[in-house]
Amino acid sequence: MSTVTEEGQGPGLATRFFMGAAVVIVVTVGLSVALASGKAEGVARERIRGELLRVPALFAGWRDSQMSARRGQVRAVAEQPGTKALLAEGGGGPETAHDTSLEFARALGAGAVFLFDTHGRLIVRTDRPREEGGRDFSGVSWVSVPISRLTEASAFIAEVSRGPALSLVASAPVLQGAGTERVLNGVVSAAFRMDDERAREVGRLAGGEAAFLVNAAARGAVPRLEVVGTTEGFRDPALGRDVSAQSGTTEAQLARGDLPSPFALRARGRDYLATLVPILSGSGEPVGGMVVGRAKDEELAAMREIRRSLLGVGALILLLSVPLSFAFARALARPIQQLAIGAEEIGRGNLDVPLPRAGRGEVGALARAFEVMRRELKEKAQLEQLVADLRGRGVDPTLRGVPPTGTDGLPSTGPVLGHLFAQRYEIRGLVGRGGMGAVYRALDRELDEEVALKVLEKSAGEGTPGEQQLRREIKLARTITHPNVVRAYDFGEAEGVRFFTMEYVAGATLRELLDEEGRLALTPALQIAKQVCRGLGAVHRAGIVHGDLKPANIVVMTGGIAKLTDFGVARVRRQAGTPFAGTPPYMSPEQVRGAELDERSDLYSAGVLMFEMFTGRRPFDAGDPFEVMRLHLEEVPPNPRSLQPTLPELLADTIVACLAKAKADRPATAADLDRLLMRVRT
Repeated sequence: MSTVTEEGQGPGLATRFFMGAAVVIVVTVGLSVALASGKAEGVARERIRGELLRVPALFAGWRDSQMSARRGQVRAVAEQPGTKALLAEGGGGPETAHDTSLEFARALGAGAVFLFDTHGRLIVRTDRPREEGGRDFSGVSWVSVPISRLTEASAFIAEVSRGPALSLVASAPVLQGAGTERVLNGVVSAAFRMDDERAREVGRLAGGEAAFLVNAAARGAVPRLEVVGTTEGFRDPALGRDVSAQSGTTEAQLARGDLPSPFALRARGRDYLATLVPILSGSGEPVGGMVVGRAKDEELAAMREIRRSLLGVGALILLLSVPLSFAFARALARPIQQLAIGAEEIGRGNLDVPLPRAGRGEVGALARAFEVMRRELKEKAQLEQLVADLRGRGVDPTLRGVPPTGTDGLPSTGPVLGHLFAQRYEIRGLVGRGGMGAVYRALDRELDEEVALKVLEKSAGEGTPGEQQLRREIKLARTITHPNVVRAYDFGEAEGVRFFTMEYVAGATLRELLDEEGRLALTPALQIAKQVCRGLGAVHRAGIVHGDLKPANIVVMTGGIAKLTDFGVARVRRQAGTPFAGTPPYMSPEQVRGAELDERSDLYSAGVLMFEMFTGRRPFDAGDPFEVMRLHLEEVPPNPRSLQPTLPELLADTIVACLAKAKADRPATAADLDRLLMRVRT
């Protein structure tokens, strides 16, 4: 392993990796062991705290479930014919009412059963058979609701006069008849004690100890909680007093739950963290509470074991860390060093430098990125050479084959060679012309840079299709900024003609390259195709469909950059019903039909363009443009490998996919097509 760099300026990469890794491991293990001891109890407390914070929601769910089940039991009793008959007769006498209520209590497993008449007056209660008869309970929610709303009700009640008790009472109206003929005969209620069994249920649910407490204090006094049902761990005579000390100084505080949570609690010699959930009556008064606690020693036992394990593991890690970090540093540094050397060689222009094999992880991704960069640079270099060769054969790649001087080749109207146009643009030559006007090479004297100046013939005045096309072209082109798209600058009118300026691209059109070469070599053609995809991606992201992608609208600069130009027929994507426009040999089937276009229509044109670049001919060709359009609609294109067998199979399949008649069978986006082309190996 090298310990110094080539320049002798200190430790090498592998050594620095090793030293850094070793220091990090030692510090990390040491801090972990040191902090584990101090944090163990804190973690345990937080875990208990988190569990206890869930207790109110757990209890609310348990309470609602209990209330629902008890209301169902009492409703079943109320719906019995015997119950209806009994209350229809006003209870049938004290003894009959009492005996029947006792049967109800035994059947329900209730601590007490109450029978009320239609006005809410007590007929009988099983726990006090000779007391409170005739007492008015109509102001109590669990009696008034069944009478007024003819539906079940439930609530918690407290009993302190004959021994403290906390019960859940459920009530149901006893109704005779149905529909509009329903008649209320009375109300039946049952009280179910919150005893040890119910406490065990809550304890199992909460994963700790639990106890039910009743507020034995007088109304308005400081709460005094007494245990009425508990699990074994909380069976302590002092529990109620200790919890009362945490429960606040007023009933309102207890009712609102303004209590410290969790709080420390000691029961039967063990320390707990506990929380208290207030239990309210139907009118919102605090009639009791439920306390749930988790023992500290049980929670801390696991943390203490973890701490001991950390000490042992930490010592073992320290013993193994030095040789492992040494080996890791060497393995990690080797491919990075190779990549660094490769980057230096690529910077010097040596594109054949060996690079490490791409593996997994970040280093593998970096190696793959270097390989892609090298491949792209090779393709770009060959593309530059192709344009340079074209120039060397005497073809002027800057003027699209049109004489740059003199007036014989210039349009009859518009700027004059050598003159100043619009008091700003010095006309240096004619770049090309079309049906709507011409494009000139000009010097923008204000910015002191060359631009392309596109003008309309004077016959295409304001409001004509030519003027509208020019406006559309500048409006669309100005929304796009991308290295593979010609930029548009300005729009105006001078000397009776309308014009706009755009980026001047020194290079040759792809049409000129194809006319000169026939078909292009695989590597430069692949580079052009990928750059066209990237330019199309920018066009499509702007919400535009180019609509006229063809070799004449692709300019290849002398630096190996391909740019899209001429947005004269471009339109906003998904704009159906537009007039016929485009170039027949490169039109998609849906464009021929005048149907809705989207970015996949441009990808079809890209498929035609790639077919021509790689094979030297178009997939569909005929002397009649309408016959060409018919072929696009009906004929299956030939496989490019049938014309050029040396083409990579993946490339041929990609071209065929682009030429699918149905848009859904083509690549979805220009980025997807670019990714497919990136996988082609030359």
